[in-house]
Amino acid sequence: MTLAELNIDEDVFDIFVTFNALEKIEFLSNAMEFGADIAILKQIEKISEALAPAPTSTPIISSQDFQLGDYRLCVTTLKGEVQLNSDSLKTIRDFVLKLTMDGLILIAKDKNKSSFDMYRYYRSYNVINNTYPISLS
Repeated sequence: MTLAELNIDEDVFDIFVTFNALEKIEFLSNAMEFGADIAILKQIEKISEALAPAPTSTPIISSQDFQLGDYRLCVTTLKGEVQLNSDSLKTIRDFVLKLTMDGLILIAKDKNKSSFDMYRYYRSYNVINNTYPISLS
């Protein structure tokens, strides 16, 4: 499409006049390649990303307790890390096997249990990647 063939609606033009010079050039380039409607959506998306609040550096922590038979298992997930607490080492090993069979690639971390931990056993793992589940058949 050439610039002469480009048709800009009144609603799109109202938004177009609010752009700075660089945004107008980018809009016209996108409009000639994809059309005015898609070009305006790209510009609005770009502006909304610029106005979005910056993500916080505080890691998001999630913790869940599970009752597995007679034992409890506390699973705490951080960004790229899984921490497991339980009274049974077998319960932790079974859960790690389940995560591995579900496709998580885990590497054990050398991290000590804190004195505030009410469970007997503690294991921490780095999550390297998520792949396809493993099937034994």
